[in-house]
Amino acid sequence: MNAEESRIMEKILETGGIRIAVVGASPKKERPVFVVMSYLLHEGYTLFPVNPAYPEEEILGLHCVESLKDLDLANLDVVALFISSSRQDAVLKELLESGASPVVWFQPGAENGQAEEMLRSKGFTVFSGYCLMAERRAREKRKKA
Repeated sequence: MNAEESRIMEKILETGGIRIAVVGASPKKERPVFVVMSYLLHEGYTLFPVNPAYPEEEILGLHCVESLKDLDLANLDVVALFISSSRQDAVLKELLESGASPVVWFQPGAENGQAEEMLRSKGFTVFSGYCLMAERRAREKRKKA
């Protein structure tokens, strides 16, 4: 990770009010995405659940949309992927077609080397294999020490 990427990650992890599209959002409490979303909401992040399996439903009191096309990506800071690489093609296409360039965050289990490389070549900042919740907790712990 270079210095600019480190600065961007710090801003995301240290600043409240960051706007995040959560691709693969789920109302199932046993799913890691539900736990991460609950934590981020508690920490002051603004979340936008995205999952074609739950269109028009509420997840943690938030309206879930079917796809990234249903959001104004220019007003998002991060698109966090909680879906396997085999399910990412449509999401990546929507992201590229939007003309916006939010940070793309591949959560653990969603890593996709080929997509990450392609996004970086198009000017996107990409983080992969880092958990938003775990990274924020680790930084908070270091701040208190």
